[in-house]
Amino acid sequence: MQTILSSLQAGDKWLLELINKEGANSFFDWLLPYWRTPTFWAPAYLLLLLFVVYRFKKKALWWVLFFIATVSLVDFTGNQLIKQTIQRVRPCNDPTLLGEIILRIPNCGSGFSFISNHAANHFAMATFIFITLSSYLGKWGYLLFFWAFSVGYAQIYVGVHYPTDVLAGSFFGLLIGWLFARQYNKQHRITNFESVTSTPH
Repeated sequence: MQTILSSLQAGDKWLLELINKEGANSFFDWLLPYWRTPTFWAPAYLLLLLFVVYRFKKKALWWVLFFIATVSLVDFTGNQLIKQTIQRVRPCNDPTLLGEIILRIPNCGSGFSFISNHAANHFAMATFIFITLSSYLGKWGYLLFFWAFSVGYAQIYVGVHYPTDVLAGSFFGLLIGWLFARQYNKQHRITNFESVTSTPH
């Protein structure tokens, strides 16, 4: 068991260094430190909110409440339960990795590493939006998962998370997002107005 754990940890560090150092380029150095921040995506969140409110009127309230509840539960569980239980040190704070990785943001932070809440939150949002608004998004909805993946990748690239932190956070976010979206659809499902009112010819 110890040998398997050691092998997993070694593979985790190898992949971290591959993404953080070997995969480095000037464009990512400029973009990804911003890409991972909520401030960068604030306009997109606002547009989503305006779209839902404008399109669904009173029904939008339940959607917004479920959306907020999804993200809140994921964020609280990740920060207050999982991280405080596992207490894995961030790679940028790990003395054994000093000089081995590049920190691309001003501050590593004092919080723990496992799981990545950025990955968990964004995969929860992507899953919830994808399932509840699927009739409007169509195939474009799959871009939501690429977006969530890119945020998780950015966390590894800037040096604040291991790949397994992001992987675990992604699966956790997917699970919670799916559960809340499933419950929302049972109670307040938003259907495409045109598909409901149209009649076959």
